[in-house]
Amino acid sequence: MSPSQLGTLPTLQRSGNSSGPALLLIHGWAQDQRIFDQLRNALNKNIDVYSFDRRGYGASPLQPDLSQEHLDVAELAQRIDVKQLHVLGFSQGARIAARFASYAPSLVHKLIICGGVMDGFSAERIDHHAIDLPYFKSLALAGELSELRRQWLQHPYCRLGMNDGASAHLHDITQSYCARDLSVEAGHDFHFASNVYAQLLQQQIPTLFINGEYEAPPRVELAEQFVASGSEHRALEIAGAGHMAVLSHSKAVAQAIEAFIA
Repeated sequence: MSPSQLGTLPTLQRSGNSSGPALLLIHGWAQDQRIFDQLRNALNKNIDVYSFDRRGYGASPLQPDLSQEHLDVAELAQRIDVKQLHVLGFSQGARIAARFASYAPSLVHKLIICGGVMDGFSAERIDHHAIDLPYFKSLALAGELSELRRQWLQHPYCRLGMNDGASAHLHDITQSYCARDLSVEAGHDFHFASNVYAQLLQQQIPTLFINGEYEAPPRVELAEQFVASGSEHRALEIAGAGHMAVLSHSKAVAQAIEAFIA
């Protein structure tokens, strides 16, 4: 029985222009859909915007399981009820967005990857600020959630390119993070049988990569390599932004999105 048949999938939050193109936003790690509050406001005039809380985050009733999240998105896409929709994934959410696009390419009009990675892509460049997931997991299992949150907010992903308002909003979101995904193996097991990167190269879904100026080198490398594979793909660097560009530079990100899906 599917999650939607069980009635357990979270409610889609919808805003914006119901006559505009449908865009589904998928948030990243240690967040919930509130990470898109400013971006949503910037898109609302022209775009029909949808978002939700992923498994293990925010108000989601589902247990964490990364291997199932692309199927959750497929169920949610049926609720949106359009022939094709645009999908944006941010950070870890980009991995889910890419998995969904490779799983159900006929449902995806255009794909937007913000500060993201893809299964099957091996970068040569080094991320000197890679997230030490085992360390954060040890804090979660020890019940040290306050320390986990404090350490995460000090990470370069959360600090580079941020302004006071963005930092305050991220702080509020992080205080609600309960590390449910780190308490079960399925919540942070990144193994995926399919080579999503290779599949998407073949499927040729127009894809936009948005990275901040201070984004991690492997994520920039992914964008460069993917965009070089076809003229339908684009890459954009947001000046002055870091990993959290969707929050800190939401207007610039919104402008790039609207230009791409127009």
